[in-house]
Amino acid sequence: MAFDAIVIGTGFGGTIAAVQLAAKGKSVLLLERGTFWRSPDPIGLNSGDPFGDWAKTNKMPVQYWPRPDHRKGLLDFAAALRNLHKFGLYQYSTFNQADVLTASGVGGGSLIYSNVSIPSVKAARDRIGLNISDADYAAARLWMEGPHGDRKSANRGWLNYVVTKIPLGKDMTATDFVNLGVDPAKPPMEQDKDEAYLLLDRSRVLRMAAKQVSQKLGVPMEWNPLELSLLEYDGYKNTAAIKDSDSVPAHTHCERQGRCILGCLPQARHTLNKTLFKKVLQKPGVTLMPKCKVLQIKQKPGGYDVVFDDEFTGNGETTASAPKVFLAGGVLGSTEILLRSKKRNTLPLSAALGTKFSTNGDFGGFAYKTTKPDKTVLPCYTTRGPINTSHVSMNFNGRFIRIEDCAVPSMFAEFTSKALEVLDDAGASPNFFQLMGAAWQSNLGEHLFEVPNTVDPKNFQTEAEMLVDTFFFNVMGQDEATGKLKLGGLDGDQLDLGWEAPIAQQKLWADIETMLREFSSAMGGRFIDLPTWQGLLGKKKLVVVHPLGGCPIGSTHEDGVVDEFGQVFDASKPAASKAVLPGLYVVDGAAIPGALAANPSLTISAQALKSVTNALV
Repeated sequence: MAFDAIVIGTGFGGTIAAVQLAAKGKSVLLLERGTFWRSPDPIGLNSGDPFGDWAKTNKMPVQYWPRPDHRKGLLDFAAALRNLHKFGLYQYSTFNQADVLTASGVGGGSLIYSNVSIPSVKAARDRIGLNISDADYAAARLWMEGPHGDRKSANRGWLNYVVTKIPLGKDMTATDFVNLGVDPAKPPMEQDKDEAYLLLDRSRVLRMAAKQVSQKLGVPMEWNPLELSLLEYDGYKNTAAIKDSDSVPAHTHCERQGRCILGCLPQARHTLNKTLFKKVLQKPGVTLMPKCKVLQIKQKPGGYDVVFDDEFTGNGETTASAPKVFLAGGVLGSTEILLRSKKRNTLPLSAALGTKFSTNGDFGGFAYKTTKPDKTVLPCYTTRGPINTSHVSMNFNGRFIRIEDCAVPSMFAEFTSKALEVLDDAGASPNFFQLMGAAWQSNLGEHLFEVPNTVDPKNFQTEAEMLVDTFFFNVMGQDEATGKLKLGGLDGDQLDLGWEAPIAQQKLWADIETMLREFSSAMGGRFIDLPTWQGLLGKKKLVVVHPLGGCPIGSTHEDGVVDEFGQVFDASKPAASKAVLPGLYVVDGAAIPGALAANPSLTISAQALKSVTNALV
């Protein structure tokens, strides 16, 4: 099979590459190891099912988001784990010092991320030598949103703020939300006026706590709503002359179900499977092959052979060729493909391959039993709203830290509630068996024998009630990008991740914990670390949801795998050479050479668009 270009992976970088290539009329092969995932819920006013019809005609594998939104849904969630089912949606990769959560499906990480689309601060980019400008971010945003008055040109849709319980039905700026229902003349805990009730409770609680912690520590902090790539009601954007609404023609918007990472049942998220269907997959010359895992890339005269295991058609090991290849298999996927290619001497690759892996400072924890000064419950209602709604940014001890509120999907509410109860009772030394006991109590037949008691408010609780006084922190910061990916295992061909100096010893984590304890105190709660960080199985481990690096940008092949445009260096050339392998690009998070201290999707998109634009000149 021969094509003008082969794109490996269909996440942020892969979709941008595919859209731009298809727009130029190129023949493109899209290789994706996963399947399609979608909502089973029809939208009332929509006519027909164009995607469903196309998928059936083209015999595409389609699976459905995990559900329902209570404990029974845990069974469906387990069925979506690649660790248990080969074509699952979630890949939970376990390593010695950190675990990494990634996605597998048409649309890549957009299927399970929290929709956040924000730039990193320039100081963070400068620290790691990432040359992404404000103009690059603006170009990526325009690519996603399209111009005003031309919704058909949008590759995704408008970015929106969702920090209120209902859409406010008018144009609101970030500053408007910062000031919504605030009396600045009063102390931080007393500033919220009646109108502040419109904010989602956890958004409002984070805003309030940030003011109190900032005042106590003397550390400047800014609370702001997060821009999210999803549909919010925006009918007010339609006028007689301009039809700029996304939600009205889509007949849907965010319903605050708190399950973005599980898939949006009302179909309100701008996931990239939608972009691919709308902009790429119905064009002549584009071939999508799901259920295909790329094994290696071989250089040949005039281009490359891409070797992959084809479980879509059942042909087994298959080869396709093209003069241009764009790697977008994610940090773990793209790095593994190149490591295997280097090991088999099919590509001359840099010794820096696998280096500069960063956790992006990912860290999580809970404020448990949040309480008002009068000792009544401080409601957070962690199951409501999109996954992330707002953030607090600060510079603490010389490093940039970002704290976001985070939802716990209702599906996990009962297990989370019981696990936190166990952790709270166990103090600083929980163990695996205590947590499994909580899981046992949560998920076996206890309700068969439970007797209703209408005078006990804790009897037969809703999922929202179970976590009413729990706040879940999602944090990012600037770790040292000293992790290294390599091939290992018994056969020497399995991806491994490690650090020479233990990652848990980096000072960043102590700083984050200090800050989260202050925030928890401001919320009247007790801070509880994630079980993995508490040493549940004997050692502290991080859970990484925004991995970066592995194929880092550098100035030459001595210190990087790719140049600033994502083009792979030719390591067969002299040390100081900037020579590249023609037509071979890395366009995903693997190219980012360190922590961004921000949700990385917009930065990855900006870098990918920069790379693909350069490749098509």
